[in-house]
Amino acid sequence: MDGIVAAICTDLEVTPLGTRSRLVQPLDGIPILRRTVDRVLRSKRLGGVAVLVPKSQYEQACELLRGTSVIVRNHEAVPPPWLRLARVARKWSLNGWRGGIGGTTSLDEYNHPALVDGLLTHLQAEAVMIISPAAPLIDPTLIDRMIEHHGKVDDEARMTFTETPPGVAGVIYDASLIKELAQKNIPPGWILSYKPDAPRKDLAFFPCCYHAPAVLTHASGRLIADTDRAFETVRALLADYPDPDGETIGAWLADRDGRHVWDLPHEVELELTTDDPFPQAVLRPRGSRVGVRGPLPVETVEKIARQMSRFDDSLVVLGGYGDPLRHPHFDAILEALRRHGVYGIAVRTAAVDLNNDTMLSLIKHGVDVVTVLLDGWNTSTYSAMSAPDDPAHASLSDAVARIEKLEGMRVEHRSPAPTIVPEMVKARQTNGELAEFFDGWIRKVGAVSVTGYSHFARQLEDHAVMSMAPPGRFACRRIRSRCLVLADGRVTICDQDFAGRHTIGRVGEQSLESIWTGPDMQRIRQAHEARCFDDAMPLCAKCDEWHRP
Repeated sequence: MDGIVAAICTDLEVTPLGTRSRLVQPLDGIPILRRTVDRVLRSKRLGGVAVLVPKSQYEQACELLRGTSVIVRNHEAVPPPWLRLARVARKWSLNGWRGGIGGTTSLDEYNHPALVDGLLTHLQAEAVMIISPAAPLIDPTLIDRMIEHHGKVDDEARMTFTETPPGVAGVIYDASLIKELAQKNIPPGWILSYKPDAPRKDLAFFPCCYHAPAVLTHASGRLIADTDRAFETVRALLADYPDPDGETIGAWLADRDGRHVWDLPHEVELELTTDDPFPQAVLRPRGSRVGVRGPLPVETVEKIARQMSRFDDSLVVLGGYGDPLRHPHFDAILEALRRHGVYGIAVRTAAVDLNNDTMLSLIKHGVDVVTVLLDGWNTSTYSAMSAPDDPAHASLSDAVARIEKLEGMRVEHRSPAPTIVPEMVKARQTNGELAEFFDGWIRKVGAVSVTGYSHFARQLEDHAVMSMAPPGRFACRRIRSRCLVLADGRVTICDQDFAGRHTIGRVGEQSLESIWTGPDMQRIRQAHEARCFDDAMPLCAKCDEWHRP
């Protein structure tokens, strides 16, 4: 078959994210899979469309697609070996095409290179566009423009991608590249990821990237209808624009991002305790600067978990301003979160209390991410930033040994989780070690995080190298997506309020939903929208972190 074909790797029961499939669920009377295929078939440049489906679902898929020109092929293949790892990492960045932990991208979600390679061999096709089956808003015009672009650059690029929200476009691969990914068991996102031993310019600056309209590339939001929030987003967009093009989609997402608030936060950070091994840490609020709170009762966590489970993509971070591993019932808390169906769980720790029991708990309950707070790449910096009052108490080599032991235990249990993410605060004291810290941990565990220093709305001394806040102030994004529950059950809108001086409710006395959608939060959001930051809460006007996603 000449030209580029579309391959749609389909499962009518479960998604690559581990959520339930909604492909047979109707939107205005038309199943999502059928909507996706109908949009794809409007392309004028595709040489054909193939839907790849498990053998047990073949007849159902054929019925859903009856009357179309698509090829439906069944298979008995198991998922690619890297998919479980990608699933763990992608949970935390579903609204963007890239930015996943360890360099994962949306390219890693609906691609099965071995299956697609078999299809291309059978069809004798030279290239393929991989498309999600749950993308009923995919833009056929953008498909054609990408195909045209690929034809111009295929001598120097074996793939063509574009920087758009997930679900708006597909990704084109030459047949030789798909075969290579299949043979080497490499996830597609690996192609785009940073490699310290083979550094290069971001591929977004190479011909393999097709530049879509700016209004679309700057938009954020998941339009692959495979989670509760994504499905509702797609449904809302279609209600406003039954047949939107890419630019309409981008503008709609930008407007929604600035005004929409779900009934519950997408992400909740739970401070289990303020007890911490490094109460005098220089770059993080701890100890007397925070105060004594907690431990957070397991019953309170249960109540939060039950509410968060209303959405199948809810995230919980165990962190705050103490070390969660020091909670006396840490294992019971993890068990409660998983029992109630919380989708993503992360733990932030200094790793001092990582022992055999806590490591086993992390693995047993499938904690997705363990962020290890390490402000230093050499012993002296780490000690000075962690325990300036008692440097001997902070041993970088001990922390590294615990990380390596946890990684070894994960491999021994053949578990995709947890992904370990060492984290450094970029400050004047650590800036000289940033590059080695980043590259070193990428080599060791494949993931790393560097965060900017925060003075917490002028509550702490400023150690920042420079302010990263954009020049023009706009409404804080986080007050529409996340909140922090302190270890005494009080809820604060923002992690900048580490002392809990401006809380807006208490879980146990009120539901999380009533706090999140209540009059205090509405007043604060309205003040931000009106650019009246002094009227929001006392910290807002002095904050430099309002731009964070």
